[in-house]
Amino acid sequence: MERRQASDGIPSNSNNVLEITKSVLFIVGSAVIGMIAFRNSVQQYIEKFWGASHDFWGGLWKIIFAKFGNDDALVYFIGTPIVSVLAFIIFNIIFLCCDITGRPSWLLKYKIQDKNMPVDNEKLWKALKTGAFNMMVINPLFTSFCYPIGKYIGAYHTGDLPTFEWFIVEIIAYSLIEEVFFYYSHRLLHTPKFYAKYHKKHHEWQAPIGITSVYCGVLEMVMSNLLPLALGPLFMRSHVFTSWIWISIVLFSTTLAHGGYHVPFLFSPEAHDYHHKVYNCWYGTLGILDKIHKTDRPFKGSVEEKRHFISFSLTPLREQIPDPPKKHRISPVPDTPKKHRMSPVPGPSTSHS
Repeated sequence: MERRQASDGIPSNSNNVLEITKSVLFIVGSAVIGMIAFRNSVQQYIEKFWGASHDFWGGLWKIIFAKFGNDDALVYFIGTPIVSVLAFIIFNIIFLCCDITGRPSWLLKYKIQDKNMPVDNEKLWKALKTGAFNMMVINPLFTSFCYPIGKYIGAYHTGDLPTFEWFIVEIIAYSLIEEVFFYYSHRLLHTPKFYAKYHKKHHEWQAPIGITSVYCGVLEMVMSNLLPLALGPLFMRSHVFTSWIWISIVLFSTTLAHGGYHVPFLFSPEAHDYHHKVYNCWYGTLGILDKIHKTDRPFKGSVEEKRHFISFSLTPLREQIPDPPKKHRISPVPDTPKKHRMSPVPGPSTSHS
């Protein structure tokens, strides 16, 4: 039986305007101060590194652009879907191999949930077909829709790549834009009117695996996956090469979030894995809006929250922070059976023959 999800609507938060404003200012202020401090402390090293690597990536981009006949439409229509599909396959292949075969065996000890081991072949095939359709059909169609918009607003596909400082600014802007649009679109999908019809399919996997990041209907794929991803580069009018890097980062992140493995030195997938487990918390990517709207409350205090950090130890976090002992339910003592009432002994018959 499927667990019932708590489908609350998007709150107005009219009484929390001050608190939200303070939280946003704190987050943005901290990011700005951190960037300034980081730049001042390592600027000379960045300039040396980026000077060399910028020449490398710039040269690589010119080669790629020439392969597409110096046609910016062709590089956008064909190049962008190729980058996204290849990145998705590369990032998922090792997790998928382990889900199917149990190898490499060293990876299994980092599994978050014990479900889907081994993975159900019927469910897997269904997820693979849906994922292939979304990545190879819906994804290119959406890309072709974005191109004229990007062209109109001034996104560029030729010329020099951006400076390192501007590249970092763009990635931060993309992340914040994605957080806003993914959070609210995802939260909308969890309302009663949308969940059963459009989002329940994605939550068939209570213990998700990497490829289930795109296991969803067309509406969800466009509204909650592709649109939040594309809005940042469009808004910033970015070079398509920067967009490709951003697409690869997002696909790597969402593969980790759904992969089901908390691997050392990589970002923690505990929060989104917990979302699939309980349904009614942690709707965003960064956790900023979850903290503001307090939709991280069910996650707080859980053992999964205690494991929600980048691990620098080869010891699995399930061993470092073990699950709390399960409380055994004590069966109630059955009621003492009631004494059966004895039927009265019939008296002598009073009827006359």
